[in-house]
Amino acid sequence: MTPASSQSLTVDRPPSRQAAIGLLVAAALLWSLGGVLIKLAQWHPLGIASVRSSVAALTIALIVRLRYRRWPHVLPQSAAGWGAAVGYAGTVILFVLATKLTAAANAIVLQYTAPLYVAIGGSMFLGERLRMSEWALLGLMLGGTALFFAGELTPSGMLGNLAGIASGIAMAAMTLCIRVARDGSSLEALVTGNLLAAAAGVWLWPDLPHLDGRTLTALALLGIVQLGIPYVLFARALRSVRAIEAVMLTMLEPIANPLWVMLALREHPSGWALVGGALVVGSTAARAVLSYSRSSGVESSASSVSRGGTSS
Repeated sequence: MTPASSQSLTVDRPPSRQAAIGLLVAAALLWSLGGVLIKLAQWHPLGIASVRSSVAALTIALIVRLRYRRWPHVLPQSAAGWGAAVGYAGTVILFVLATKLTAAANAIVLQYTAPLYVAIGGSMFLGERLRMSEWALLGLMLGGTALFFAGELTPSGMLGNLAGIASGIAMAAMTLCIRVARDGSSLEALVTGNLLAAAAGVWLWPDLPHLDGRTLTALALLGIVQLGIPYVLFARALRSVRAIEAVMLTMLEPIANPLWVMLALREHPSGWALVGGALVVGSTAARAVLSYSRSSGVESSASSVSRGGTSS
């Protein structure tokens, strides 16, 4: 890394906590477009995941280039960077595998057990302990997610269920490692992670020239809008909020994802789905309000201390 690029990383200030909350909600909503866009792409699921990740890698690399005036390292420069890269690739690949081997609802619910692992890992490795109110909200979110997909859950597909659990663990590892890494290095790690994920389906790429325009457009949107940009927002937000806050606020994604599909296909959710969705959305809103109020309180205290120091 050149001295100029090192300096650019040093002066890059993290967002405020309020701004970080907005970035996380935006990231969750962009991630949630995956269901609709994947349905529009008429191709092999592993091919979709591969091309999506390759386009996302290019998108994040261009953002690093524009933001830091350098191209990202292909190989992460720290242990946290490698952890984020491998965790990211594991999240994507294992989720695709889980979706193929068990019910899609199983895969989503099991992947979004990630906040439990983040809560444990954040306490053990980052000293980020949960308050009782956060445990209560987390329980409501997990319960609401399970209720939302209650009619589609099935005990079959044990190997797929295990892949779903592993995907959640990988997602938690990625989140914790991004929290440790600096903004620039975390984005570099996401480029590497996307390249690793892309390699899993590169053997399907010869079919790309024969795909229709709708599928190619959906693949581009998946890589840029649904994966690349929201992960940049997610990594940036993690500089200003705790890991558990980040994954709790992004739990809007598994609820909003099928809702977009329902709206596009004019399907109507079940009663349990409405109850579960309301629980998750309500709990996420409460989490955002708590995060915002605490950050406002901290800033007010800091302002008071500053004024007191000046007057003395």
